[in-house]
Amino acid sequence: MKYIMLCLLNVALLACGQLLFRHATHNREVVSLAGALRLFASPYAVLAVGLYAGATILWMYILTKMPLSHAYPIQALAFPLVVVLSFFFFQEAVPLNRWIGLGIIVIGVFIASK
Repeated sequence: MKYIMLCLLNVALLACGQLLFRHATHNREVVSLAGALRLFASPYAVLAVGLYAGATILWMYILTKMPLSHAYPIQALAFPLVVVLSFFFFQEAVPLNRWIGLGIIVIGVFIASK
């Protein structure tokens, strides 16, 4: 159970990183390499990369304790988590078919992790 919780923490780190990337790019247009580098240097993007680095270190630890075939399906929960958080934090529209698909992912992860 401890390692499942660590997998869920990893999912949360990845999802938070995605939200920070979204925040860093919100209402910005990149038309040059210099613009892309400035965007990448924003505090939100730097924090997102830091979260991804932490998630990668945690993932490597998890893989020393769990089989990849058991741990990896849990990572799929990042998809529904990002959509739900985007809905609440950025007021992004989420159509019904996407909610249904996300529900299928959650059910699939539950089945695969049993």
